[in-house]
Amino acid sequence: NTHKIIGIVRRLDFLANNAALSLTIICVISIFFRLYYFPYGIPLTLDATLYFWYAIDTNVLGHLPTDYLFPNTGWPMLLSVFFATFHSNNFIDYMTVQRLVSISISVFTIIPVYFLCKKFFNKHLSLIGAILFAFEPHIIQNSMLGITDSLYILLVTVSFTLMYSSNKNLVYL
Repeated sequence: NTHKIIGIVRRLDFLANNAALSLTIICVISIFFRLYYFPYGIPLTLDATLYFWYAIDTNVLGHLPTDYLFPNTGWPMLLSVFFATFHSNNFIDYMTVQRLVSISISVFTIIPVYFLCKKFFNKHLSLIGAILFAFEPHIIQNSMLGITDSLYILLVTVSFTLMYSSNKNLVYL
């Protein structure tokens, strides 16, 4: 039994010392997990539809629509860039793209979460923090809604990571 425990500890040390490999594995598993539960063919609802129609109108018109009383246009403008590179006659396909962009941003957030955890904990606990973030059910659910939460969490996490950096230029960024 002691040899098995030593083998497990060695593997964990290897993963902790190879953060790029570990984060890649976590991100890939996280993507597969999200895609397994992805709601294919189901339309967006509530706020996500408002963002969707604003992004579609921006893409079709080629400029920001003037008929909307929309308080924040950042997420729809980002989506319109992805919609411009994707062509389909089915609006559900565009809604799928919106969800995939949200999922991609959510998975990408795992990397700054790891570096933020590394400022306060050792490598082993930082990987556990990244795993907890990657597989937290509310984060997964929000990423599949196609709303701004994924982008907001990414920006806040990157801000905190840069703020706690020892490089002064990154702190000012």
